[in-house]
Amino acid sequence: MENETNNKAHDFIKGEVLKMERNSFFVRMIAAALAYAGISYWLNAIRADASLWFVWVLIIIQFALYFSIFIMGYRRAIVSGFNKNLSLIVFIALAILGRVNDWELAVIPLTVIIMLIISAKAKNVSDNSKHLLPQK
Repeated sequence: MENETNNKAHDFIKGEVLKMERNSFFVRMIAAALAYAGISYWLNAIRADASLWFVWVLIIIQFALYFSIFIMGYRRAIVSGFNKNLSLIVFIALAILGRVNDWELAVIPLTVIIMLIISAKAKNVSDNSKHLLPQK
């Protein structure tokens, strides 16, 4: 009876930790994608008129946001149980394909949507949050 109660408590806490990680990932991924889109539109609007140093600062911020989307996706894919090497190849390929012409308009939303779906179905707790789980 006590073991069953411990299992229920462990499952409940694991579910809450999973929700916390999932929500955190959702917010970070969507915030990065929206910030990237905002910086991109702003950069396109002011590129001809703004001073060169300001344009370069925005380009650096844009690249940092762009790559952060794929890095977050890669890290969450590993937590979700995907193979590290295969995931690395896939996310590098997506990052490169996104820089071809205007493919980023398709690559980024598809990456975000697919990673949000994969994250929602994940049942693994990351190494960073395992300390929150009680000992079995």
